[in-house]
Amino acid sequence: MLALVVPTAAQADQGTYIARSYTQPAASGLAVTGPLSDLRAVARVRVTVPAEWRRESAPAGTLRFLTPGAGCRYRVTFSVNTTIAAPGDAAARVDALVPSPSAARLLDGGVRGATAFRVIRPQRSDQRVQLRGLRSAVLTRRTDIAPTGQVAWSDVVASAISRPQDECHAGTYRNRMGPQLGDALATARATLTFVRP
Repeated sequence: MLALVVPTAAQADQGTYIARSYTQPAASGLAVTGPLSDLRAVARVRVTVPAEWRRESAPAGTLRFLTPGAGCRYRVTFSVNTTIAAPGDAAARVDALVPSPSAARLLDGGVRGATAFRVIRPQRSDQRVQLRGLRSAVLTRRTDIAPTGQVAWSDVVASAISRPQDECHAGTYRNRMGPQLGDALATARATLTFVRP
C-alpha cells in the first residue's frame, strides 16, 4: 500500500527563516553595583533572518551573513550597543540616532510596543549600495545597572553593503534587502544577561 504524505503549511515553511543569537562582549557591557559587581551587564540578541543568508565568521558580539545572488550580493552585519541614558520614546531615539537623509531613502521603519526600528539607505560617494538599520528598546531599569532616573537602552545595529562592482539596482534594496533587514529588526529580541569580564 502506497501512502502519500502531504506537508502542512507549517512544515512547508520550515527552513525559510532561521533564528541566530549573539551576545555583546563584556568589554562593551555595563558596570553593575551591589552583589553582582564582579559581573558586566550585556545584551543577548536574537534575530531571525532568511535561511538562504550564508553565515560568515565575525568578531565576537556580532553576526555576519552573505546574501545569495549572482549580480548583487550584500554582506550583512548585526551588532548591539548598550547605553545608560534618560528614559524616553524609542521612536524619537531611533529618529535621532538614524535620521533619514530623505523620504526616498527611508526603506522601512515602525514601532512595536516600546520598541522602534528603522532602515535607511545612506548616501555614498562610490557605486556600492549601503543600508543601515537600528532597533532601540529599554534593556533594563534595574538600579544596580542604571542610576535612578535613567535606564539602560539596547540598540541593535544592522548594516548591509553590496560587494564592490556588483550591479545592485533599486529593486534589490527597496523590494528585497530593505524589507528583509526591517523584518529582522522588527522581530529582534534583546535580553539582559550577565557575563564575567
